[in-house]
Amino acid sequence: MYKQHKNIRLKQFKQLAYWIKRKLILIITAIMLGMSNAIYDEDKMINGNQIHTEQEHKKD
Repeated sequence: MYKQHKNIRLKQFKQLAYWIKRKLILIITAIMLGMSNAIYDEDKMINGNQIHTEQEHKKD
């Protein structure tokens, strides 16, 4: 009887740990995607301005 009760607790703990792990991975992935999009937009904006400025200087 003790072994059955122990197995139920262990199974519940494993399910909880798996659920927490899934949610943590989801949150980390969302943060990484958001950061990469922000970096990409910033890099695109900076590089776009430099190319535009360089082209203007070449025309003069």
